Amino acid sequence: MPKGYLPSMIDKHLRLYRKGTKTLVISADRDLCTKLAQLLAAIGCRSDEVLRPAGALQHLAHLSTDAVLLDIEAGDDEAWEAEYRTLLSHDVVRAGVIPVVVFANAGGLAAAARMIQLGASDYVSRLSTDEQIAERVVLALSGRSGSMASFAKLGGPALKQQVTTAKGSVNGHSPGLLLGQSDAIQEVLARIEMVADKQTTVLIMGETGTGKERVARAIHAQGPNSAREMVSVNCAGIPSNLLEDEFFGHIKGAFTDAHQIRIGRFEQAAESSIFLDEIGDLPLELQPKLLRVLQEREIYRIGGADTIRVNARVIAATNTDLWAGVGDGSFREDLFYRINVFPIQLPALRDRSEDIPLFLDHFLERFCRRDSLPPKMIHPAAEAELTARSWPGNIRELENAVEMAVILSKERQELDLNDFPRQRRPAAREPIERMPMARELGYKTLVEQFERDLISRVLQRTSGNKTLAAEMLRLKRTTLVEKWKKLQQDTSVHAEAS
Repeated sequence: MPKGYLPSMIDKHLRLYRKGTKTLVISADRDLCTKLAQLLAAIGCRSDEVLRPAGALQHLAHLSTDAVLLDIEAGDDEAWEAEYRTLLSHDVVRAGVIPVVVFANAGGLAAAARMIQLGASDYVSRLSTDEQIAERVVLALSGRSGSMASFAKLGGPALKQQVTTAKGSVNGHSPGLLLGQSDAIQEVLARIEMVADKQTTVLIMGETGTGKERVARAIHAQGPNSAREMVSVNCAGIPSNLLEDEFFGHIKGAFTDAHQIRIGRFEQAAESSIFLDEIGDLPLELQPKLLRVLQEREIYRIGGADTIRVNARVIAATNTDLWAGVGDGSFREDLFYRINVFPIQLPALRDRSEDIPLFLDHFLERFCRRDSLPPKMIHPAAEAELTARSWPGNIRELENAVEMAVILSKERQELDLNDFPRQRRPAAREPIERMPMARELGYKTLVEQFERDLISRVLQRTSGNKTLAAEMLRLKRTTLVEKWKKLQQDTSVHAEAS
């Protein structure tokens, strides 16, 4: 195996896993075991070997491995099939704690598809190069397996459909793409798991760009109605005079242009899920009708007299404070309680900064693959700078920034900070608006007050972290510290003088 053969993308991912990473190889083929052991050693992983799937159960029970490499070439009888099922139905495999990568030759694609259906996370051909095998193992360890793409290439549309259905992918969005290792996102994932298999109404709250629709799709994909497509309605994106028709549909002749029956979104979502995005923007006059749907589980088409029963699961999302809307009269209190049955609060990206490197890697890999580009990586200094940013547009802003950087980097393999857009900084308008007129204080005092107010607010936002505050203000840390000390001294002098 040539030294340094690993692409930089793989080498970069492995920085997360080099320490103590263990893999378990299941194969009766000694040659394959030897080859994989050497390969895994080359990428910094220790490995154990067992001859049959049953021998792996103890490793799973004690969490003594980080990934399983399962060779399905050795046996295809009923006894082996039972062992495969037992292995892939183990709790830690089903929960995605320990990924299973399947090995098969070109004639074993159907069997590999069956393993994916049973819970394996990825597939790799036994004829793959060492580099390709290493990439699949690393992606499995990083929680970003690409089984859909690899199967689509090797197995054609039928296998792709089979795998997509088995893994619960909905319109190309997989629940596994809810990336993150932070406590904040793990709490979200735990709440998704608690409610996914219920019919309970869910309210997802979070700033714009935090992934509310992705969470909704994850809930639906793991729920009892996952066989049917989730129906989405953006309550802010449809004119208020058309929203009732969008929700409930109409009968022929209900109004001038009603030339035929229209089925509304709630009716389309019967026996499935309906996602009501930006529900805080729902017009006040339509809220009682939505409340009736939630209470009675029935609708009337516009112009119709027939009651239509609907059993759609409702998942709502908002980037506004609905309770504040109750307070100012823009959102009904009874509707709030009907929707807020099981709330899930999504953290802003700035509150889970330890997850930013994972998103950077994920988007970088995705855009390189989409545009058929060689793997790229981000310079460590640029990654540190990007991780420290506040990202007011959250994951969506980060995704757009990576896409722009991939384009600007052209043929370069390594992206630097200049490839990314500059950090957006909101104008500091509020401190100025609250200041007295200049004639009351004089220019020097007014500027000092502005500086003091601005630095104080930034330090408050960074919880007193002067290094991060200096970065946000584009100052050297020493300059910020000196300026802040002087402003505090001046405040103290003015106080004593008065």
